[in-house]
Amino acid sequence: MKVFDLLSSSVVRGRYLILALVAVAVILAIHSSQNITMDQGYETYFSKDYKEYQQYVLFSKNFGGGVASIYIFIKGDDVVNYETYDFALKLGEEISRIDGIGRVKSPAHTVVDILGYLPADEEVLKQLSYQYSSFYLPKKTLMLMEFEVTADESQYNFIAKEVEKRISEIEKPPGIVVEATGNPMIMYQVDKSIGESMGTMGAVAVVLMVVTLVIVFRGVVELKRYLLLPLVISILTFLFAFGLMPVLGIPLTEITNAIAPILIGLSIEYAAQFMGRYEEERRKGNSPAISAVKSIKSVGLALSLAMITTVIGFLSMIFSGVPALGWFGLVSAIGLIVAYLLSLTFLPSVLLITDRKERKRKDEEKISFTEKVLDLASLISARHYRVLLLTVLVITSASYFGYSKVPLETDFMKYIPQDLPAMRKLSELQDLVGSNDRIIAVFQTDGIDSSVIARFEELARYVTNSEQNIVGYSSLGEIIKMNFDKLPSSDTELQQALEKIPEDRVSRYMQGSSYAIYFTVAPMDWLEFRKLYERVTEEMKFFGIEYPFYLTGDVVLKMFVADLIVNGQNRMTIASFAFVFILLLFVYRSPRKAIVPIIPITVVILANGGLMYLLGYSRTLVTASLNSLTIGLGIDFSIHVMERYFEERRRGFEPEKAVEITITNIGKPILTSGLTMAGGFAAMLASPFPIMSDFGVVSLMAIILSLFAALTVVPAFLVFTDNLNSKNKKEKLDDV
Repeated sequence: MKVFDLLSSSVVRGRYLILALVAVAVILAIHSSQNITMDQGYETYFSKDYKEYQQYVLFSKNFGGGVASIYIFIKGDDVVNYETYDFALKLGEEISRIDGIGRVKSPAHTVVDILGYLPADEEVLKQLSYQYSSFYLPKKTLMLMEFEVTADESQYNFIAKEVEKRISEIEKPPGIVVEATGNPMIMYQVDKSIGESMGTMGAVAVVLMVVTLVIVFRGVVELKRYLLLPLVISILTFLFAFGLMPVLGIPLTEITNAIAPILIGLSIEYAAQFMGRYEEERRKGNSPAISAVKSIKSVGLALSLAMITTVIGFLSMIFSGVPALGWFGLVSAIGLIVAYLLSLTFLPSVLLITDRKERKRKDEEKISFTEKVLDLASLISARHYRVLLLTVLVITSASYFGYSKVPLETDFMKYIPQDLPAMRKLSELQDLVGSNDRIIAVFQTDGIDSSVIARFEELARYVTNSEQNIVGYSSLGEIIKMNFDKLPSSDTELQQALEKIPEDRVSRYMQGSSYAIYFTVAPMDWLEFRKLYERVTEEMKFFGIEYPFYLTGDVVLKMFVADLIVNGQNRMTIASFAFVFILLLFVYRSPRKAIVPIIPITVVILANGGLMYLLGYSRTLVTASLNSLTIGLGIDFSIHVMERYFEERRRGFEPEKAVEITITNIGKPILTSGLTMAGGFAAMLASPFPIMSDFGVVSLMAIILSLFAALTVVPAFLVFTDNLNSKNKKEKLDDV
């Protein structure tokens, strides 16, 4: 193709300029990367115009549903004593000085509110504490303190850091242990983990790349100083992509922090394929310039198609509807384009400048284990293709059942490291107080009076009695009845009752003309919850409430996260298949050549789903992208095999011989790129984030399966279709 003729000649003439431009770009990327920001949580999962998320934000703003709390555990042999209570008061006063900290609740503060002072008599402390503040004193060895956080999420890190600092500085009574949890503490610790996780995964990825290149690629590269050149390309790719993130306004999240190992692993493929062909040309006795030019021309199309299909796979993540996943796909796609350009410009420039040693043809070499494996793969694919294809068909059919049964994980808290101190304490807190999953019904009324509150109480009782999975409810009417034994019969009584209830409690249920009812629901999976959500919606309409309303809450958002996973996966998969097929059809002008690379990838997707089911892995927001990712990544291997096979067929070789030559010549580069790619994803196993470590495992399985399919299923299918075409042609001639 003319474009590769122009590119190769430009590289030969401008090799020094290319190196200089890359050096400048590295400096700019390092400088830009200093401005990267971090983000996490629902804001990274839902787009700004997602209606249900906007309703949740509105509820949080109006009713304080988004007002977070920091819980402090005070532990000892017996915490109900003057010394410990006095310490709690001092700690409360110290932490209250932090900007963004609101009301403080604890048994010690309750006692002081009642008496006006802290009594030394422990019997009085116990009586008042257990009577009025039992929630914060679940047992005599544990006291809870709750600090309301009135600041927005942008201040959470500052507040959490200050809380940790002041807890460490204040003098504690003997035998007392103080620990903190709550969303601000968790988010602060998650932010620290994101940065540490990226560094760890990146380091592990580099080590795995070095090991893989040394073991597999040394048979491809004659001069060992070039052994790690593909890794240099990968590291440069990551630097450029990381430097672009602040420019594009993309933050580091639980999902985008995996960019380091993925790009380091994926970027090696293009460099490995180019160097494999370059070394082949050099062993023929060609000069570095001629070898570089021939390599760019020969692998340019295959690399271009491989890059474009992979980019399509990543860009299809934009169709997921999840901002963080879209960011991840966009940065990865840009990184792969950069890796492709570096492999066809920077890499040959380095070789042209440094490669001066003459290469000698080695007629007799000891056959390595890798070569024996590749020979076996070519033998099975070429001579036993019918058995192989039949076996694959059976496995794929069985895998479909498992693929359709893979469960979903929608709980955001299970996506983050479970061993964070704040997460461990949160689990302990939930064990003490139980689950707090709630559907919150928010109504917009014309005005709230005694009759409206009575009507809403009827509704709350009706819905609770109608649904066995709703275990209770909380409302302003219920609070009034608990304090005054009955609902107010007039607006005057209502006003008198509201004046006697703390304002912060009233504001959780009533804001202006808006009214909220909190329904507590039993634990259930997302499908059961969706049915409950739909039934509650219908029951409220059937009851005849004339006011507009919406249902919200954390558990409701989790249900919509499940929707994003299922619908997003379907959209991404369909988009990837469609765009890749159209691209291949446009390039090859042949349905056969467009379909051949897609068949093994379909097999891989179903087989990988079956393995996920057998091994007990769930679909998450990240693994939902696996299908499109597999299409983008796995098709690369198939394209390289198919391109070389057709090249050998054009030279006149029979199908079996073409397969043998193809696997022998490009098997090692494909193995190298595949194993290094697998190493990049395997590095995610070092991530403390379950969402990423699980993604690493299932991606690793997908890559290994894709590699196997490319070296066996693709050539087997090519031989099958070639022989089928020959048979059809022969039958037509016989008929004549």
